[in-house]
Amino acid sequence: MIAAGAGAALLAWVPPALAGPLGHSALVALPSVMPPTPLASGMTWGRVPPSSELPSAYSSGKAVIGVRSGVGGRGLAAALGLRSVEWLPALRLIEVSGAPGLLAALAGRSDPRIRYVEPLAIGIPAHVRNDPLTYEIDPATGVPWEWQFHAVGADQALSIARGDPSILVGVVDSGLSPVPDLKGEVAETFWDPTVNRSAADTIGHGTFVSSIIAARNDDGFGLAGFCGACRLAVYKAAPLTDVQVAEGIRTLTDAHVRVINLSVVLDSPAQDVIDALKYAVAAGVLVVAASGNDGAGSIDFPASAVQLPGGAPTSGLAVGASDAKGARASFSDTGPQLSLVAPGTFDSSCALGIIGAIPAIATDFDEAGSCAVTMTHAGGARYAYASGTSFAVPEVSGTAALVWSLEPSLTSVQVAGILTGTATRPTAAAWNPTLGWGVLNAKAAVESASGRAAVDSIVLANLRVSRPRRPGSRITVTVKTNWADGEPIVVGAIPSCRIDVRGAVIQTISAVQAGSATCAFTLPQEGAPATVTGIVSVAATGAPPASASFRFSVPRR
Repeated sequence: MIAAGAGAALLAWVPPALAGPLGHSALVALPSVMPPTPLASGMTWGRVPPSSELPSAYSSGKAVIGVRSGVGGRGLAAALGLRSVEWLPALRLIEVSGAPGLLAALAGRSDPRIRYVEPLAIGIPAHVRNDPLTYEIDPATGVPWEWQFHAVGADQALSIARGDPSILVGVVDSGLSPVPDLKGEVAETFWDPTVNRSAADTIGHGTFVSSIIAARNDDGFGLAGFCGACRLAVYKAAPLTDVQVAEGIRTLTDAHVRVINLSVVLDSPAQDVIDALKYAVAAGVLVVAASGNDGAGSIDFPASAVQLPGGAPTSGLAVGASDAKGARASFSDTGPQLSLVAPGTFDSSCALGIIGAIPAIATDFDEAGSCAVTMTHAGGARYAYASGTSFAVPEVSGTAALVWSLEPSLTSVQVAGILTGTATRPTAAAWNPTLGWGVLNAKAAVESASGRAAVDSIVLANLRVSRPRRPGSRITVTVKTNWADGEPIVVGAIPSCRIDVRGAVIQTISAVQAGSATCAFTLPQEGAPATVTGIVSVAATGAPPASASFRFSVPRR
């Protein structure tokens, strides 16, 4: 375990469990990684009784066998007449292939060496494929492209918590490809070299999800991420099977992530994934998973396995999708295991969704049949609008990392409790199966964790008055508008000006552009010498207004 303050020791550190054949990028040596606090209860290994299965359940010819402690997976597979595909001793499972009838028969009998036998489950990214930045306005909506960032108060939350690069958020998805928004934000990547050569993402889903979590903030480019300065550890699960998801969860847990983001759903519950979830939970990891996009009254797996029914306290969160009005998205699954919802679509339509970064090749967004709207922005960076619970999950994951950056000693259950306890509910009602505990409120969550109100301050500086200053001249007064941390206010600032000449208030035109407030007015043409006094005030959401004054003389014409 690497504790806070270990610094350069990270250069040489590879967790023991990662020393095998797993594909692994070099860990970027920034500040140390702070692992979560393991739960005192530890974990128990799952067991599933024998079940009568038709050979059709194993038509793919692949299965997952959970083995008991002390049993070698490869030896067991050979003894059973099966071919070993992959042996994962840390999760006590082996993926095998064989005749469907043989696999079905094995699942139906007891064997003291075996905990369970299940068909290999196939997963899909949890976004809406076929149903169809932060201050620039999308003409189609009239609000910023990254509207969800403001909708849940993430910008205000980041005025208190800037995030911490020693907090890692793990992502099990289609991998990660370099995009400008994530430059310097990726700590390490992992992949299975038996099926992949690198963690490169040509599907696009993993990159999209990762950009919502950790896009660089305040860099004057593209998106803003929900977790501030946190970093990512990404496991490429492709093909998306239960074994790959389970190994991804185990690998990222051993890499000391605090949060694991699962924007995927599997077609059926799988015991290997359940074991991996227990492994993560016991290590103190908060697992955040997508509820699913069928509009059904039940939560998809693995989200259904991370939240106890009725919103009970837990170390996992099952996340559904809301729209721009805070209502449940029409496609978002509901049910007793729902924890909360977060923005996953603008209006449940195909064309308007959540914006995220995508790589040059992104088949999930570019291929025929996808109704995601792709676009190219500054410097050739690519983005897409897409809808789904997939894209609500990283908002919650990023906010969890932001909360943890304030109080690293919190347990996963406590962080989950802060997120659900501060969620916005339409009434004072408690949990319900449609919205869970309500809509994610990043501002309230950070305020709760810090004990401070998310109130920033506006700093006005470098006030300048144009020349010449003669009767009839057009005068422009400009003042820089910054937040207290020095970042320019580029959205939401409202300027006002009061100009007095000989005791009379004269008309002005005010505007904010590129982090500066400007007042323009015309001096009277005639009259005696005069003194002009003026006050420029700037207001913005989340801060009290600030003012700057000026004074100059105007000679007689």
